Amino acid sequence: MEKEYILLNKIEQQLVEEMEQIVTIDCHEHLLEEDQRVNADTDVFTLFTHYTRHELINCGMSEAEYRMLHNKDIPLDVRWRKFEPYWNNIRYSSYARAALIAARKFYGVDDINSSTYIQLSENIKNANKPGLYKRVLKDACNIGVSLLQINYPFKDVDKNFFAPVVHMTFFDDTCSWEGMSRPSFNPKALVNTLDDYIYAAEEFVSEMKSKGAVGLKMPVRETSEPSRQEALRIFEKLRDGTIDRLPKVNPLYDYVIDQIIRMADEYDLVLAVHTGYWGDFRTLSPLYIIPLVIRHPKARFDIFHLGYPWVRETLMLGKGFPNVWLNLCWTHIISQKFATEALNEAVELVPANKILAFGADYGLPVEKVYGRLFMAREDIARALSPKIESGQITFSQAKDIMKKWLHDNPKELYKLDL
Repeated sequence: MEKEYILLNKIEQQLVEEMEQIVTIDCHEHLLEEDQRVNADTDVFTLFTHYTRHELINCGMSEAEYRMLHNKDIPLDVRWRKFEPYWNNIRYSSYARAALIAARKFYGVDDINSSTYIQLSENIKNANKPGLYKRVLKDACNIGVSLLQINYPFKDVDKNFFAPVVHMTFFDDTCSWEGMSRPSFNPKALVNTLDDYIYAAEEFVSEMKSKGAVGLKMPVRETSEPSRQEALRIFEKLRDGTIDRLPKVNPLYDYVIDQIIRMADEYDLVLAVHTGYWGDFRTLSPLYIIPLVIRHPKARFDIFHLGYPWVRETLMLGKGFPNVWLNLCWTHIISQKFATEALNEAVELVPANKILAFGADYGLPVEKVYGRLFMAREDIARALSPKIESGQITFSQAKDIMKKWLHDNPKELYKLDL
């Protein structure tokens, strides 16, 4: 039991101990290949890449200042002085907590501050060598496999650590003739007709399946009932130059996404769907997925981020549709309070086999996967403990739920060979 779990009651501590023994599936990652990470020039600011970047920008840091933090030509102490006031504004956020936990676990510092940043930088550099991923993901986290989001061109992944989920970028192709004629996922394809484009997409999906992909990633987007006739009409206008560019919501996209979902079903691939929090999140409501879910009842949809901030609506997706699963990737560092309350409600609302409780969602800072898993275990324990204390479930039943949420459900949904 890690010493940081200091605010848990006895039942919560026991639940965390049980979770530490569960071989966990990390349901969403963007991690680099290990050789890319260990060849990177690392220091304390490695822990402030990825999501903490947005937190720093949101509290007032400029993009130029953020880039300065990672400019190794500038002395570390100069970069720290620039960083410190912003750090004092974000250090209490869930984003930052994952970095603090990682610093304590792997680099022996109790805090990240002006007294520790030099030693912390040295410790990070010294540890940045082959075997890092095993030390973090396997030894510290007990992660069996991570679902790695990858883009075109496809690169083989280390199957000891990863299973690939392919990010289909077709959702922007449908806005212009350049995108349709030279699809980003298959730029060698010769596209002159709409069927050429659909064929190129299916070629790509088939190839990805043959290379071990277990899912396709897509963003949620508002759609209308697909019409091949209307899609053909718009396609021809793009090809002929009658229309220069379409809005993101358009009949061509409606038809193409419908075909992609058909392909995912036929090739037995999960549709991993980004919903909720990011940029103008108004365009990413999880409710937009409902028509597709209904139209494709055999396709399997994994709804990312629990749709935050549409949490209750997303829980209803899991309750109302047998082909929808709910994924808490990212959510534990958006807000631990919301994640805990959502899981507490999910026990009563959603079948136990529909929840995927953890996904770290990091790129360069692999250490923070541990920090986020640490927080996820806290949240799960705090969600289940009241159910045990009230007699609604037993401790043994809570163990069964945790194993489903952390291992069995993602294994079965993505048909992972573990």
